[in-house]
Amino acid sequence: MHRRSWTYAILIGAPVLLVTSLGAVLFLGLGSGRREITRTTEKALDVKLQAAFGTVYVSRGDPKKICTIDIKDNDSDKPRGTVNYKIRDGVGKLDIDLSKFRESESGTEEKHNLDLGDIESGKWYVRLTDQIPISFDVELGVGKGDFDCSGLLIRNFVLSTGASSVNLRFPEPNRVQIDNMKIETGVSKFVGEGLGNANFRNFQFSGGVGSYTLDFTGELRKEVNVKVEVGLGSVTIVVPRDVGARVLYEESWVSKIDLDRDFEEKQDGQYFSDNYNTASSRMNISVESGFGHVRVRRVSP
Repeated sequence: MHRRSWTYAILIGAPVLLVTSLGAVLFLGLGSGRREITRTTEKALDVKLQAAFGTVYVSRGDPKKICTIDIKDNDSDKPRGTVNYKIRDGVGKLDIDLSKFRESESGTEEKHNLDLGDIESGKWYVRLTDQIPISFDVELGVGKGDFDCSGLLIRNFVLSTGASSVNLRFPEPNRVQIDNMKIETGVSKFVGEGLGNANFRNFQFSGGVGSYTLDFTGELRKEVNVKVEVGLGSVTIVVPRDVGARVLYEESWVSKIDLDRDFEEKQDGQYFSDNYNTASSRMNISVESGFGHVRVRRVSP
């Protein structure tokens, strides 16, 4: 039995359609405007998103569309990247590369050198279906990222950023479980809001140089593990008061931790909230800090 695989490639330039033994390869123009991919038989979706410059907005879109991409660019005559899509074994494979390209003297396309004006030159709005589970693998370079996860069914989430400013929001509970949620940032600013709604089991955050806020408010209904590593910078961890919390941290002369008053150090480097043994949901938080400042704040749910 032959396995069907449909592939779409959206690329700057004139539309071209190629038919192969595996299906169709579609090349579409990607200047300023809107492009869509209609949902067919997919049962899940893997999203790989790379953006070197500009601002990327990700949110829920038309449930009948795998994705809708709106592009706003002052310089719409130049290429801004590619979008490739295929279906394999019922899983949609969406690969979005928003890196800059230019045409070389030989007529081929090559990566564009960094122009500081490029950082704010483009805005990409990526809207995804809310009907099937989605696995994210995101890499951001220089620019901004805004992820509104309202209504999306997120099964995996991996985010890596360079010199970026990123906001990640879970305003409502995620209806599928994330086994491992991983975020790595470089020289950046990161704000995670409503992370308790993400429905993860294990959460890992690694920050280089910057300012970070990890707000775990939301509907946390189980025991979870959180690992936070910070190099040179400050991180604020927000934990709801109805969640039992244990913080593991070894303080040194180059780093400092600041905990709210309802934490008590019961063992060396282990701090427990007063409701840790009685709460129905718990967070076990491990913190490693280089030359940094760590704050753990409790807020009413």
